[in-house]
Amino acid sequence: MQRYPLYIGGEFRDPATGEWFDTENPYTLEPWAQIARGGPADVDAAVAAARTAFESGWGRSKPAYRAGLLRALADRLEQAAGELAQTETRDNGKLIAETRGQARYLPSWYRYYAGLAENLEGRVIPIDKPDVTVYTRPEPLGVIAAITPWNSPLMLATWKLAPALAAGNTVVLKPSEFTSASSIELARIFDEVGFPPGVLNVVTGFGAEVGVPLVAHPKVAKVAFTGGEAGGRGVYKAAAERLIPATLELGGKSPNIVFADADLDQAVKGVIAGIFAASGQTCIAGSRVLVEDSIHDAFVERLVAFAKRARLGDPADPGTQVGPVTTRPQYEKILSY
Repeated sequence: MQRYPLYIGGEFRDPATGEWFDTENPYTLEPWAQIARGGPADVDAAVAAARTAFESGWGRSKPAYRAGLLRALADRLEQAAGELAQTETRDNGKLIAETRGQARYLPSWYRYYAGLAENLEGRVIPIDKPDVTVYTRPEPLGVIAAITPWNSPLMLATWKLAPALAAGNTVVLKPSEFTSASSIELARIFDEVGFPPGVLNVVTGFGAEVGVPLVAHPKVAKVAFTGGEAGGRGVYKAAAERLIPATLELGGKSPNIVFADADLDQAVKGVIAGIFAASGQTCIAGSRVLVEDSIHDAFVERLVAFAKRARLGDPADPGTQVGPVTTRPQYEKILSY
C-alpha cells in the first residue's frame, strides 16, 4: 500500500513515533494506504519549522511575492484536479462528481486571496494633533494551527490556507485521521511550486496525539478549526486559556421550510439536495424538514417517491447518486438507528 508521510520544514518524513495506521476506502471497507501517526514531537518540529519560516522571511515578505506563489499554486492545482479528486473519493467516499467539482474550484480561492495579498492596506487616522501622524498597518499573526474534518478535506483546508498564507502567516495543518491522504498530496504540490520550507507543514494523526498538543502549543498564534461541537468546545477552551483567537466552523442541524404556496416539485428537489449531497455529511446539511400542515401528505409522498429513485453505489462511478458515509463509526451509528 502507498504510504503518506508527514510534511515538516519542506521535507517528507516518517513520524517520530515510527507508527503508521491504515486508511480505509469507505465503499469497499478495505485499507488502501498507510498514514503517518504523528505525535507531540512531530507537532513541536512542525511548529518550530513554521515559526522559523515566519521569522526568517515569510512574515516580512513582499505581498507580490506571496501572491505570485499563490497564483503558481492555483495553476498547478488546475492540472492536478483530476488526480486530487480521485484520491479524495477513494479516501472519504464522496461522489467523484462532487470531488471533481471541489478540486476544480480550489484554484479560484488561491487566486482571489493572491489579489487580496497585493491590496493589504492600512489607513491614516485623523486626530486633533496636527503634528502627530496616526496610522494602522495590518500584520500577520505568526503560526496558524489549521484543523480540518473528513467530509471535504481539500476545500476546507484551502479556506484556511489561502487567507492565512496571503496575509504572511505560516501554517501547521492537521487533517482528519480518516482522510489525510489528499492533504499530503496538496503538500507535494506546495513543495513543487516552491513555497519556502516551513510555510506549510502537515502533521497527520489522531486528535489526542496531534490536535491537542497543536492547539495548546505556546508558539501557535491562532487556531482555525472545522469539525464537531465536542472538538470545537475543546479547541475554544484551549485557545481561551492562552488568550489567542480561534475561528470555529461546527456542525449544524439546518431546517428546510416548505409552505403551501411552494412549487412542490422544486421544493422536493431542494430538500433532496440538502440532505443527500455528500451523503448528508456537510456542516450545512438540510437535515430537518418543516412542512405546512395543508401540504404535508402530498409533500411527503413526492419526497419518498423521489428518494427511492436514488442510485446507490460506487462513488467513483459517475452514475452513482448516493455513496457511502465516510467513517466506520458513523456507519455503525446510522445502522443502530
